[in-house]
Amino acid sequence: MASEVSIRRGAPTRTSIALFDVIDVDARPGLPLTVRLGFDDGEEHRYTLEPGDTFSVRDETWVLDRVEDPAGNWRVFIRRVE
Repeated sequence: MASEVSIRRGAPTRTSIALFDVIDVDARPGLPLTVRLGFDDGEEHRYTLEPGDTFSVRDETWVLDRVEDPAGNWRVFIRRVE
C-alpha cells in the first residue's frame, strides 16, 4: 500500500484498502481551504477536512497533506501517518 495517494478532480482513486474520491474543494478567498473527502472501505465515509487534519481508514491514520491548484484543476494528496 502506498503511503501517499493523489486524487484528481473527477477521478476517484482505488487503493488496496479503499476507494477515495474528493467531493469538493472549497478555495474561496477569505475562508479556510476545505476538502470534502469520501471513501469506501466496505462502508462509506465522508469528511470535511483542512490541510493537516487527520482521519481514520480502517485501523490506519491518514492526513490531508496538501492541495495543488485549489482554485483550478485541483489535485488532493493524502498520506498515511507512520
